[in-house]
Amino acid sequence: MVPGVTLRVVLLAGLLLTACSSAIEPLGSNARQTHPAWLAGTWEGTGYQVGASNVQGQGKITITFASDGTWKATTTIGSAIGMSSGTSWLVGDQVVLDGVTANGSKIRYTLKEREGALGREMWGMVEASFGHAMLSLKRSS
Repeated sequence: MVPGVTLRVVLLAGLLLTACSSAIEPLGSNARQTHPAWLAGTWEGTGYQVGASNVQGQGKITITFASDGTWKATTTIGSAIGMSSGTSWLVGDQVVLDGVTANGSKIRYTLKEREGALGREMWGMVEASFGHAMLSLKRSS
Protein backbone atom coordinates (compact mmCIF):
# COMPACT_ATOMS: atom_id res chain seq x y z
CA MET A 1 0.00 0.00 0.00
CA VAL A 2 1.19 3.54 -0.69
CA PRO A 3 2.43 5.26 2.55
CA GLY A 4 0.04 8.25 2.21
CA VAL A 5 -2.93 5.92 1.68
CA THR A 6 -1.93 3.78 4.67
CA LEU A 7 -1.86 6.85 6.93
CA ARG A 8 -5.31 7.92 5.69
CA VAL A 9 -6.74 4.43 6.31
CA VAL A 10 -5.31 4.38 9.86
CA LEU A 11 -6.68 7.85 10.61
CA LEU A 12 -10.10 6.96 9.20
CA ALA A 13 -10.21 3.74 11.23
CA GLY A 14 -9.29 5.68 14.37
CA LEU A 15 -11.98 8.26 13.68
CA LEU A 16 -14.60 5.55 13.16
CA LEU A 17 -13.61 3.75 16.35
CA THR A 18 -13.81 7.01 18.29
CA ALA A 19 -17.26 7.75 16.86
CA CYS A 20 -18.45 4.27 17.80
CA SER A 21 -17.10 4.33 21.35
CA SER A 22 -19.48 3.07 24.00
CA ALA A 23 -19.16 6.09 26.31
CA ILE A 24 -22.52 7.72 26.93
CA GLU A 25 -22.12 11.39 26.14
CA PRO A 26 -24.46 14.04 27.53
CA LEU A 27 -26.95 15.49 25.09
CA GLY A 28 -26.41 19.02 23.86
CA SER A 29 -28.44 22.01 24.95
CA ASN A 30 -30.71 21.53 21.92
CA ALA A 31 -32.56 18.76 23.76
CA ARG A 32 -36.06 20.00 24.54
CA GLN A 33 -37.00 19.25 28.11
CA THR A 34 -40.56 18.20 27.30
CA HIS A 35 -42.29 15.12 28.60
CA PRO A 36 -45.21 13.91 26.46
CA ALA A 37 -48.39 13.10 28.38
CA TRP A 38 -48.81 9.81 26.49
CA LEU A 39 -45.54 8.49 27.99
CA ALA A 40 -46.77 8.35 31.62
CA GLY A 41 -47.59 4.83 32.79
CA THR A 42 -45.99 1.40 32.66
CA TRP A 43 -44.39 -0.10 29.56
CA GLU A 44 -43.21 -3.70 29.21
CA GLY A 45 -41.14 -5.48 26.62
CA THR A 46 -38.11 -7.52 25.69
CA GLY A 47 -34.53 -6.52 24.98
CA TYR A 48 -31.92 -8.41 22.94
CA GLN A 49 -28.21 -7.74 23.28
CA VAL A 50 -26.58 -6.82 19.97
CA GLY A 51 -22.95 -7.29 19.09
CA ALA A 52 -22.75 -10.30 21.41
CA SER A 53 -20.14 -12.94 20.81
CA ASN A 54 -21.39 -16.53 20.94
CA VAL A 55 -24.14 -15.84 23.51
CA GLN A 56 -26.84 -13.23 23.03
CA GLY A 57 -28.36 -11.82 26.21
CA GLN A 58 -32.12 -11.46 26.34
CA GLY A 59 -34.23 -9.94 29.08
CA LYS A 60 -37.64 -8.68 30.08
CA ILE A 61 -37.94 -5.00 30.92
CA THR A 62 -40.58 -2.93 32.69
CA ILE A 63 -40.31 0.87 32.67
CA THR A 64 -42.67 3.09 34.65
CA PHE A 65 -42.81 6.79 33.69
CA ALA A 66 -44.09 9.55 35.95
CA SER A 67 -45.81 12.62 34.46
CA ASP A 68 -42.69 14.73 35.15
CA GLY A 69 -40.54 12.50 32.87
CA THR A 70 -38.75 10.55 35.60
CA TRP A 71 -38.65 6.79 35.16
CA LYS A 72 -37.77 3.56 36.98
CA ALA A 73 -36.93 0.32 35.20
CA THR A 74 -36.64 -3.31 36.21
CA THR A 75 -34.77 -5.69 33.91
CA THR A 76 -34.92 -9.45 34.41
CA ILE A 77 -32.37 -11.71 32.73
CA GLY A 78 -32.83 -15.27 33.93
CA SER A 79 -32.93 -15.02 37.73
CA ALA A 80 -30.93 -11.75 37.83
CA ILE A 81 -32.87 -8.52 38.40
CA GLY A 82 -31.42 -5.09 37.58
CA MET A 83 -32.81 -1.71 38.57
CA SER A 84 -32.25 1.67 36.95
CA SER A 85 -33.82 5.12 37.05
CA GLY A 86 -33.48 8.55 35.54
CA THR A 87 -35.28 11.19 33.50
CA SER A 88 -36.69 11.30 29.98
CA TRP A 89 -37.50 13.92 27.36
CA LEU A 90 -38.11 14.42 23.67
CA VAL A 91 -35.19 15.06 21.32
CA GLY A 92 -36.67 15.62 17.88
CA ASP A 93 -38.90 12.60 17.26
CA GLN A 94 -37.13 10.37 19.79
CA VAL A 95 -37.73 9.73 23.47
CA VAL A 96 -34.39 9.72 25.30
CA LEU A 97 -34.01 8.21 28.76
CA ASP A 98 -30.82 9.01 30.66
CA GLY A 99 -30.16 7.39 34.00
CA VAL A 100 -28.06 5.19 36.22
CA THR A 101 -28.20 1.56 37.22
CA ALA A 102 -28.19 0.34 40.82
CA ASN A 103 -24.36 0.02 40.70
CA GLY A 104 -24.00 3.64 39.50
CA SER A 105 -23.14 3.03 35.84
CA LYS A 106 -24.77 5.20 33.18
CA ILE A 107 -27.58 3.94 30.97
CA ARG A 108 -29.34 5.56 28.01
CA TYR A 109 -32.38 4.50 26.03
CA THR A 110 -33.10 6.06 22.64
CA LEU A 111 -36.62 5.16 21.54
CA LYS A 112 -39.07 5.96 18.76
CA GLU A 113 -42.80 5.82 19.22
CA ARG A 114 -45.27 4.28 16.79
CA GLU A 115 -48.93 3.40 16.75
CA GLY A 116 -49.26 -0.35 16.21
CA ALA A 117 -52.23 -2.68 15.70
CA LEU A 118 -52.40 -3.27 19.47
CA GLY A 119 -51.85 0.36 20.50
CA ARG A 120 -48.88 2.60 21.09
CA GLU A 121 -45.40 1.02 21.05
CA MET A 122 -41.83 2.19 21.52
CA TRP A 123 -38.75 0.58 20.04
CA GLY A 124 -35.08 1.42 19.93
CA MET A 125 -31.73 0.88 21.61
CA VAL A 126 -30.32 0.85 25.10
CA GLU A 127 -26.68 1.69 25.75
CA ALA A 128 -25.21 0.51 29.07
CA SER A 129 -22.13 -0.98 30.69
CA PHE A 130 -22.88 -4.39 29.12
CA GLY A 131 -22.94 -2.90 25.61
CA HIS A 132 -25.99 -2.32 23.42
CA ALA A 133 -29.40 -3.95 23.17
CA MET A 134 -32.40 -3.43 20.96
CA LEU A 135 -35.80 -3.41 22.60
CA SER A 136 -39.49 -3.13 21.97
CA LEU A 137 -41.99 -1.88 24.56
CA LYS A 138 -45.78 -1.82 24.77
CA ARG A 139 -47.95 0.04 27.24
CA SER A 140 -49.24 -2.27 29.96
CA SER A 141 -51.12 0.36 32.02
